[in-house]
Order: sequence, then C-alpha cells, then structure tokens
Amino acid sequence: MPYVEKDVARDYNAAMEMVKLSRQQGVPVTVAEGEVILGFDRAAFMRLAQKYGGEKRPPLGILAADADEYLTRHPEKASGLPEGVKGVYVGKVRPDTVAARAGIEPGDVISGVAGKRTPTMSKLDGLIDTLKAGDSVSVHFWRGKEEHIARLQF
Repeated sequence: MPYVEKDVARDYNAAMEMVKLSRQQGVPVTVAEGEVILGFDRAAFMRLAQKYGGEKRPPLGILAADADEYLTRHPEKASGLPEGVKGVYVGKVRPDTVAARAGIEPGDVISGVAGKRTPTMSKLDGLIDTLKAGDSVSVHFWRGKEEHIARLQF
C-alpha cells in the first residue's frame, strides 16, 4: 500500500483534505483505500496490517488488451485464431512470472481463469485480484486454433 505523509501544519490543502474526509480538526487522520481512521484506532490499524501485511501474490506478468478491440485494430494478428474469439490478447509475457511458468506466450488469447470466462482485461484483472499467494487456478487460452489449459501457480 502506498504511503504518503502530509504535514497539515505546513500544507493548507492537505489540512483541508483531512478535514473534508474526517470532519475533524486537530486529530491524527489516516486514510487507506477510502477508509478514514481517526486518532490511534488500534483495531482499525490491525485490520490494515492484516490486509496489507501478508505475503504478496506474485503478478500474472502479462501486458495485454481486450482481444476483440485489439484484433479489430490489428487483423493480421487474428489470422490463425478462431473467428470471433473472445478474451484477452497477450502482447508480452514478462520472464519468470506466473504466466511465463504456465507457458503463456505472446499472441495467446486468454479466454478463462478458474472456470470463469475472461472476455475483457477488466474481467481478467478482477479475477486475478481475488487470488492470494499460493493459489493455483486453471487458465484456458487459445494459441492459433488450438485451445490449451494450463495452471497458474501464484
């Protein structure tokens, strides 16, 4: 979680932002992902520590785009794929990542993760965000006209 410390004694705009968020003056204020913590609320800080202090899930490791839009703009990349394929077009795979270890390659179209369809990058991101370090899920993808299934080991 990114951390930004603001000195409200010297930064008027920061002071007004904290008053707007907390409706309080002269009280320490912490804001984390929209949650406003007033003072030194130990229980609230413990919740934050549990949420962000655990083992981090490794990244999937792809640079990608919605296949529908991308293949419309780049029809030469669509040759060899089934007509009307839906999913996420993989442009690049970072080395030594979850996707690389699963065998995903540039040009593949990811159509599903963990038994759920991924018609858009947004849907794929949402599914990946629900996973934790240590989770293992199936990934369905197209390489040319062949559908493949592999495991993503986070």
